Amino acid sequence: MDPKKAENRATILMTVDVEDWFQVENLREACPTEKWDVYELRVVQNTEMLLDLFEKHQVRATFFVLGWVAERCPGLVLEIRDRGHEVASHGYQHRLCTDLSAEELRADLLRSKRVIENITGEPVVGYRAPSFSITKETLDIVAACGYRYDSSFNNVRFNKRYGRIDSVDLSPSSNGIFISGQGLIELPINNLKVGPLVLPWGGGGYFRLYPTWLFTWGASHLCSGGKPFVLYLHPWEIDTAQPRVEAISRLSRFRHYHNIHNNLRKIHQFLSRFAQDRFISCRDLCGVSSS
Repeated sequence: MDPKKAENRATILMTVDVEDWFQVENLREACPTEKWDVYELRVVQNTEMLLDLFEKHQVRATFFVLGWVAERCPGLVLEIRDRGHEVASHGYQHRLCTDLSAEELRADLLRSKRVIENITGEPVVGYRAPSFSITKETLDIVAACGYRYDSSFNNVRFNKRYGRIDSVDLSPSSNGIFISGQGLIELPINNLKVGPLVLPWGGGGYFRLYPTWLFTWGASHLCSGGKPFVLYLHPWEIDTAQPRVEAISRLSRFRHYHNIHNNLRKIHQFLSRFAQDRFISCRDLCGVSSS
């Protein structure tokens, strides 16, 4: 590659929150935790489709795996690792951090970390909170549980599930990451600021909602400042055959099902658009060793 082109390459952190279709917050009322074991487990085949797509585009990613999933699908965890990706934690039971006491959250964080480490034999250094439900107090507990970085802060204001860490002293570093007072690295979700508005641009349902050309334009704009662009996806977002849950609100149905049938194609288009750029794991960007 031309040295000048290499120097101008964007850095993209492709991240996947590994949870199944029945574990998302939009379906919680209809699919309570105590019934999870009766539902069809579809996460393996959908994650493998993403792994195949990433291999085709030479993408190195970070998979934030739910401990509940890891416990039941250890082979998937090993496949993610063996295909060259980072395995990080998404907590154990996908409960919002803001719904847990400090003791419950600590137990959830440690259980997830232990389950995954027992499978891979490697330290788990990264964490992402379910539905970005991070708080200042949560960050302190994440650091105390031995995690080295967090990628949970999403500064979109209109989603009430997203947490707030405005009071945390975050010092920016030269490569676009932030470091909290207790040494925990924070990799925030990227959003597009237009005047006083903050438009959600990190992925998930917003990736499915926006036309591909518009999303890639916004991502290019966010990358132009030299900071890494964090994109998040879920395996269930490409699963067109997943069971359909009707006993939820219209808004929840829209959030969960909108444009799933086109999403795999859109991901392929996005990866093709940024084919000359650098896709690395969160762990590698942070310079944190896996040994």
